[in-house]
Amino acid sequence: MQLGVLGSWNGFHVKEYAAMLARKGEAKLVAISDDEHALASAAAEGLNLTVMSHQELLSDPAIAGVIVTAAPNRAAALIADAVLAGKAVLADKLIAVNGADAVRVAEAIRAGQVPFALDLPLAQKPVCLAAKQTVDSGRLGRLTGVHIRNAHGGLLKGMLPPHFIEDPTGLLTDIGLHGIYMACLLLGQPEAVTAISSGDAASRTPETAVCVLEFKEGLLVTVEMGYVSPVSPFSLELFGTEGMFTGGGYAGSARVKQLNDADWTDLPLLQEDERPLTMLEQWLQDIETAGGERQAWNLNQGIVIGRVLEAITRSLEQSKRVSVQS
Repeated sequence: MQLGVLGSWNGFHVKEYAAMLARKGEAKLVAISDDEHALASAAAEGLNLTVMSHQELLSDPAIAGVIVTAAPNRAAALIADAVLAGKAVLADKLIAVNGADAVRVAEAIRAGQVPFALDLPLAQKPVCLAAKQTVDSGRLGRLTGVHIRNAHGGLLKGMLPPHFIEDPTGLLTDIGLHGIYMACLLLGQPEAVTAISSGDAASRTPETAVCVLEFKEGLLVTVEMGYVSPVSPFSLELFGTEGMFTGGGYAGSARVKQLNDADWTDLPLLQEDERPLTMLEQWLQDIETAGGERQAWNLNQGIVIGRVLEAITRSLEQSKRVSVQS
């Protein structure tokens, strides 16, 4: 099965998808496009991909589906174009950066009846699956607080390409988005957000940022993100009236302690052969079973993410609390 890539804003993810496909052996990337030809050429290097225009790629009948790793503000238009061209679509983390566009894209996807999946990779990590199971079990009682941190030292190490650094939303829509969508997957759509970031340069992504998401019953979720923390393993903490969950670390571990427990209990994490299909695997399976019933994976989450991103962006611009619109 031949696949293409629409947009190479995140060249790191292009290479990750190529590696995952190579391990599976069921499909391969053959072409890539981007509004900036130089970005597409750089991402194609070493992967033996043909650089095309968006129109050329979408009109190629040999290409069954596309993976969208475009600049966040281009994702909505490119996804809609791909659906109109009849291509299966796997979107990387978002379908739009605002609520209105997210709803329009979702409607186009449903009408187009093409295999679609929104890839939210952190959600399928064993620690996050354990957190979701713990919340759903009710063993923590009523949640009273959530803290999620996701950061790395890419800015210190010179790993970030210039277009990441020059994009004021780069941190928010890249590593920061993982924590945001995890909060929404655990708790639904927040009612309001307050966001603050380091620095005030309008043409540069911040080094660090914090988003406080407000949910029903006064539940506050703190999501931290950063590009200047080289020693900062992912962490996820859930606090409730009946106990606490903590998980993360480089190796990945999770444990829980309830009110009457003398000590912490280590939670078993799913092994490789026990985990659910990744969104990439599910999407490929859906393409192969053409003609079957279509399910757009994580599409409703894409709408929530668009709404929350819009509110966070407005909060950063206006330096105030902003309600999330439905």
